[in-house]
Amino acid sequence: MKLKATPADFVVQEESSLTLSSRRTDYAVFRLLKSSWDTFDLIDLLARRWGVRGEDIGVAGMKDRYGSTEQLISVRGLPGTPASMEDRNFSLAFAGWTDGPLTARDIRGNRFAITLRDLSPREAEIVTANSPIVARDGVPNYFDEQRFGSARHGEGFMGKEIFLGRREKALRLYFTPSRHDDQKTRKLKRCIIENWGRWGKCAGMGFGEYGRILAYLASHHSAYHQALEMIEKRFLVFVLNAYQSYLFNEILGRWLEGFAAKSGFVLDPLRYSRGVFLFPRTLPDGAAEALRATQLPVPGYDTVCVDSEMKRILDVVLQNEGISLSDLRVRQMHRIHVGGVPRTAAILPERMVVTPIEADDLYPGRRKATLRFFLPRGSYATLLVKRLCLPPAR
Repeated sequence: MKLKATPADFVVQEESSLTLSSRRTDYAVFRLLKSSWDTFDLIDLLARRWGVRGEDIGVAGMKDRYGSTEQLISVRGLPGTPASMEDRNFSLAFAGWTDGPLTARDIRGNRFAITLRDLSPREAEIVTANSPIVARDGVPNYFDEQRFGSARHGEGFMGKEIFLGRREKALRLYFTPSRHDDQKTRKLKRCIIENWGRWGKCAGMGFGEYGRILAYLASHHSAYHQALEMIEKRFLVFVLNAYQSYLFNEILGRWLEGFAAKSGFVLDPLRYSRGVFLFPRTLPDGAAEALRATQLPVPGYDTVCVDSEMKRILDVVLQNEGISLSDLRVRQMHRIHVGGVPRTAAILPERMVVTPIEADDLYPGRRKATLRFFLPRGSYATLLVKRLCLPPAR
């Protein structure tokens, strides 16, 4: 099976609850269409073009680089009259004004249209058989792998090192190259890691935020804390949240094992880069509703567990990680604050439709199917696809 064979195979449209005004305020709102762009990279480009800071650009969510996505963005302090913009793989159309920056609270969720391609006859059978189960039972509300993009080099979580106050190690992970980096970035990162502490060796290769941090370290040799402070706040919060999300996945997996044992259903495993997803094969009456009614902690320093079983699971996960709840407070970093939040154990796709299996126009002799559905904000369409394509474990 192939996912995202083309940007048109993975279409995401944000459903917003934001009320826009024609009265000019400090915050202009644009409708952004993009493909093949990382959200952080595009924000950096737009900030330079508009002459504003990156933190003055607000988004409700990070949209997939490898799809065709539509969302709103807000810009604070935009000079002049808002104008549309079009460039390689993105366009912006002015939509109106609002009284504050766009945040995740301003969207209800996202509509998806996803085409699964290059299906074998067996894979087509699995998708067909799983479709009504997923539509009826939903899926566990894990964070999917793209949430952990900052750890895709496989060397660990930068967020964990920040939580534990290990500033140099956190900075090393920031500069650790990944196969997903473009060639220019990978070359710079390799130089920095190979010449760690000899910052002048790579000075001529620096660019953007990497270059600014490198130049600072060249004159402030071991000022790792201050160097971390130079990273855009939004990215720092992102890597901290990524580690909290990983902890949640571990909590959810352990909780599901106990719930399945008590409720009498089978879990099928699917390995991913950070661990194992456990998916219910089918759920008995009432279990799906119970899952969606249960909230588990995305842990933070302020998390309180009243339920004794949940506290036991949380304690086991934290002990395995060598970290405590009190460690999940960011100390001595300017304007960085993250806490714990509750998250539902499972979600149900709304308005889910799966087209009949048909011949694939891109892969002769193979099959394709298109899925359409809506998910609440913070949930992952790719996780639903994983469940839809999962064969029952033997």
